[in-house]
Amino acid sequence: MPNLIPCFVINLEKDTQRRSAMQTRLAKLGITPNFFKAVDGRLMSPEALESHVNRIRAQQEYGSLSAAEIGTSLSHIGIYQEMVRNQMPYAVVLEDDVCLDANFATYLNTHGPDSLAAHFAPTQAAMVQLTHITRGKRFGARTLGQTKNKAVQASGGVWLASGYFITLAAAEKLAEHLYPVWTVADHWNRFEEKGLVSLWALQRNVVWEAQEAQNSNLSPTRKPRVKPKKTLKTRLNRLFYELVKKPFFTQKLKRRT
Repeated sequence: MPNLIPCFVINLEKDTQRRSAMQTRLAKLGITPNFFKAVDGRLMSPEALESHVNRIRAQQEYGSLSAAEIGTSLSHIGIYQEMVRNQMPYAVVLEDDVCLDANFATYLNTHGPDSLAAHFAPTQAAMVQLTHITRGKRFGARTLGQTKNKAVQASGGVWLASGYFITLAAAEKLAEHLYPVWTVADHWNRFEEKGLVSLWALQRNVVWEAQEAQNSNLSPTRKPRVKPKKTLKTRLNRLFYELVKKPFFTQKLKRRT
């Protein structure tokens, strides 16, 4: 299918079955993926691994980072760097353990109102989560043509980096500010707090975990993150969100699995 936003699939060289499965899924939709060789931090020497990490900042911002988490972050940063080098206006980033909506390619078309590219300028630092998040803002939604789907501003916690759309402006900021690695690849809310990216999501997700995601290369190595200290201000903000913002200004988003 011509005129599609580039679709990167992050894949460890050894995971040939996952690569084959993703190639088959995308081919059925008319999409030719760009397989991006994932960085496996577990195979790096301690010296090489530490050369890519800011441990002091990581401890302040997130907590302990495992070798696998560092490798995953480097993989995503590598895609941002490639986008910047080639001045790619947009990209979609997928991990190799996801399923895709039958109309997934429609969102990648570079022309027409159904496409994400029609609603986000390359100069707008935005990320659109294609997997499910719980809530989005009720107002300011962008209708994606005839898809009957909408892009809404994210509300609440936004995690996962297994499927998302990203603009060049966002890639430029993330490539510059996330290296050396100081947090995990999907610390999206923190990235937004720092002004690096605005977070959006689809009202109905079009990417979800495949069966092989149950055998994640990353999950067994995840360590508890540092939780921000609760202050009077943060407690009041949370109370205001629960009593006012959440019921009146946000909506539940549909989950497809």
